[in-house]
Amino acid sequence: MESVQMMLVLMLLLPGTFVYAQLQVSTPPSPIVAQLGSSASLPCTFTLGVEPVDPAQVHVVWKKEGTKVLAYVGELSTPRPGAQLSEERLAQGDATLTLPNVTDSDTGRYSCNIRLSSEQDTQTVTLLVTDTRQIWVEGTMVVAEQSNELQCGASNLSSSDVVIEWVRNGQVLSTSAPHIVENTDDQGFMVQSSYCLTPTINDTWAHYSCQVLQKNFPHLLKKTFQLTLGARPDIFFLLWGKGQKNSSLVCLVSGFYPDELSVTLKKDGQVLTDNARKWVNPNGTFSLAVIYPFNVTMQDDNIEFTCTVTHPTIPRGTTERLCFLVDQYVPKVFWMILSAGLLLAFVLPSLCKHVTDIAVCKDWTEGSTAMLKCSISGLYPMSITAVWLVRQGEKELEIKERGSQHPVGDYRELQEQDSYTCWNIVKSTWVCNLRQSLSSVLCFQVQKDRHNQAEFICRFMRRNNILGEKHYFGNVLDNYGFYSVSEICIPEECNVGEKLTLTCCMQGNVPQEIRVMWERCQGEERTPISKEQDGTYHITENKSAGMFSTFLTFNLSNMDSGASFSCSFSENEGRILAERSSMSLKVTEPKENTWSKTYQDWGFRAFDETGITEI
Repeated sequence: MESVQMMLVLMLLLPGTFVYAQLQVSTPPSPIVAQLGSSASLPCTFTLGVEPVDPAQVHVVWKKEGTKVLAYVGELSTPRPGAQLSEERLAQGDATLTLPNVTDSDTGRYSCNIRLSSEQDTQTVTLLVTDTRQIWVEGTMVVAEQSNELQCGASNLSSSDVVIEWVRNGQVLSTSAPHIVENTDDQGFMVQSSYCLTPTINDTWAHYSCQVLQKNFPHLLKKTFQLTLGARPDIFFLLWGKGQKNSSLVCLVSGFYPDELSVTLKKDGQVLTDNARKWVNPNGTFSLAVIYPFNVTMQDDNIEFTCTVTHPTIPRGTTERLCFLVDQYVPKVFWMILSAGLLLAFVLPSLCKHVTDIAVCKDWTEGSTAMLKCSISGLYPMSITAVWLVRQGEKELEIKERGSQHPVGDYRELQEQDSYTCWNIVKSTWVCNLRQSLSSVLCFQVQKDRHNQAEFICRFMRRNNILGEKHYFGNVLDNYGFYSVSEICIPEECNVGEKLTLTCCMQGNVPQEIRVMWERCQGEERTPISKEQDGTYHITENKSAGMFSTFLTFNLSNMDSGASFSCSFSENEGRILAERSSMSLKVTEPKENTWSKTYQDWGFRAFDETGITEI
């Protein structure tokens, strides 16, 4: 036995002796799951019993369902943009394929073919690209000619640096940063945004969408929807009956559409069994009465009764409350005094005129549509009118409802009035028209020079007498907040004499006039780089709709080792909008080929023949 082992050792040591081993290629179990937009690595290792391996003698071919993705035959070719394979790791028998920024089209079955020393083998692995991000929209059931708020949220985001766009039929209505940003372990970053609108019947045929754009993440997250018109219910919660006995709790919900409505009666948090009846009104809306027979006792003293209504027009629900103060004996005189007090405290004030504050949609920006609303309610004749005044400095402009005659003025003033739209809405809120409400709405397209810090006045008048008015001061936000600037990326290591190009891009709402400044940073010293600096640096710029790109190109030298470069974007007034800096450069001398030339003594054969068929 020992003699046989000795002979095997001598055969390995004798020159000209060839060792033949079987090529083995291995891939991990499938599938390999990668997140959308991330880098996916498909491992593939091989062995022939000898290490290291000369990459020049290895042929590697990666294919996806028959289509070539990457090939290494003396040099690297990548039909799939960005596909990578490490030559250094190839010497250790590692032919792992790296795919950056994967998309849904990268999902599929991949084959790894290795050819070495007149042998070849193929193994397969499956890649599955998933997108765990979620997006939702709330409030799509809206009320016509009233202010409604749409809510859009997204979760499981990798970053909170996002911009949310509201789009109608392909046209961007609003662009803003999210109002709420949360970071949870199970859902990543969660963002929310709202959009305020006053729809008409024509908006039900429009296609709306909420789009979430992440910085440095090219894949758009989008939710498309259509509005559905509904009618918001009026709710009345009361005790019906005579005295403490033979009474009923009644929750009356009227004038709602559609009929998908739920009502819950509770006593001190406990659900009560009720009797509900629904009917259709002559105008096509619905009404619902929920009745609970109820005799008030001493145990009901200071107990809260609630009626909670949930409807698509109020998805978060609304709750009306009742609370009884029960005494064993109350004289009739007290009831008379109490009734008179209630009449003075509640009934008479409700019949008086009351003007609400001006309600506005959020985030006025240049070119957006703004809407102001103000209401007056109470017992008043139908002859009350509403007028809007817009003041800026000493200039005052008067706007009336559509169809009203403009006051006498020059042609330019009439043009300014026509740029505003005003209409009034009259509504009866009590039976027999005892109480009315008049709402006036002003709509216009925002212009910063005309509406920023302008005073808007809603005035209710009757026969040239002012019954009440409210004031609001406009605030137009700077559009410059809706853009993103990319980072400056550099290679991990550069060689002396190579040509390097650095890139920095601004995307989104890019200002019309923008200036770019490149600087070379060495320690605390910063040296500006100008376009006219010939021989060393070359700066080019490319501007298109929604994007401004700048490029810095130069040849590397030993002096650039340890230096970094910064790029700043500024407006004409000199205010810097954004600045990005690169990492420090690492510049080295080019490496020489140190591969051993004695691999052929071990029995390997280089594949430099032409006409080899790849499998």
